Amino acid sequence: MKVCITGTGVVCPSGTSVASTMAALTSNTSEIGALPEAEEYGLVAMAGGQCPDAIDIPDIAPHLMRGLDRISIFSLSAAHQALSQAELAGPLQRAPIPVIWGSGMGGLSTLDEAYQDLLLHRKRRVRPVTVPYSMPSAPAFHLAHHLGLRGPSVTLTVACASSALAIAHGARLISSGEANVVVVGGCESMMSPLVRRAWQMAQAVCGIDPSAPEQSCRPFSAQRSGFAMGEGAACLVLESSEHATARSAPVLGWLRGIGHTTDAMHISKPDAEAQTLAMQQALSHAGIQPHDVCYVNAHGTATNVGDLSEGQAIASLFGATHPRVPVSATKAMHGHLIGAAGALEAIITLEAIRSGLLPGNPHSLDVDAAFANLNVFQGPMALAGESQRFALSNSFAFGGVNVTLALESGNREPGH
Repeated sequence: MKVCITGTGVVCPSGTSVASTMAALTSNTSEIGALPEAEEYGLVAMAGGQCPDAIDIPDIAPHLMRGLDRISIFSLSAAHQALSQAELAGPLQRAPIPVIWGSGMGGLSTLDEAYQDLLLHRKRRVRPVTVPYSMPSAPAFHLAHHLGLRGPSVTLTVACASSALAIAHGARLISSGEANVVVVGGCESMMSPLVRRAWQMAQAVCGIDPSAPEQSCRPFSAQRSGFAMGEGAACLVLESSEHATARSAPVLGWLRGIGHTTDAMHISKPDAEAQTLAMQQALSHAGIQPHDVCYVNAHGTATNVGDLSEGQAIASLFGATHPRVPVSATKAMHGHLIGAAGALEAIITLEAIRSGLLPGNPHSLDVDAAFANLNVFQGPMALAGESQRFALSNSFAFGGVNVTLALESGNREPGH
């Protein structure tokens, strides 16, 4: 596969740009804190990270964003960043560029406002735009509308793997020759009381460490107790190598391989064998071996069963030939972005191998004995100075959907 990445953009609790996000992660800075309690909904304090309420997006008038759901605003900001870096921000009007976007549940802040008005405040009127603004496909529409993208628009909803699968589908459009440029990524904000309460009842979200709230989420730790909630969006611009070369575009790296499997076992309990197969597929698709990989960005939600399954999968694949491959899960610092997690962590993975500095697991001071055969480093960790580096980014979702992306740094075409 020869699909190059020419632009990236991020809005997440760790930063409102790729640069600010990576600066936070590589300095072990966590933006996790206590989300507020709400006694009327039965909500106790839980760990999470939130994005700023005010986000300015150049070239889009503030009144045009008024009333949009948070995920659409996050998406517009991330996409504008990515297209600007790819040097495509200006001449896009009516361009036939596809948008492939991911979201787990859509515009929950819009739905939450309607529920509050109708059920809590007993109002008889909700906003007429409630349905279109809360649709999972709304962010993709707003990207196409505001940025002038007239190619196919597709929204994928496969829980935590949504945006990783969006990247995979966008890459396939380029590999098949159906498109030269594709805008891919995803978004999420699950801060509504209903969804927070549901996660709380599922016992999937970690509690607050009273002495160090920012360290509440601990992937692979013996003290892990669940994930920290997050929100935001992440976007990548994918291009064919021929198209990028023809316009002298900046190349950040390459999407080299894709793995995509389904557990077919349980809607919320993962299967290590299927996860191993997804990673194997990505390596095979990329034409590389386990010993070629210098970093694994784990899905790493810090749930008991999730980490255990993924740890077994990584050990199964790398244990015989590359047992000391560095493994980290950055959700501990920026929270779990659900539908946006795959795109965000793919960008983090790419930036880590580009810079040669890997973000670590700063809160996992007592790695569970079950992961003794993994190189779960506290970090950050400096890589040796290879001219090219390969890494894997895992996204393993409810519904048993497993997506692994194989990424390569470097601005020269693979195989040259």
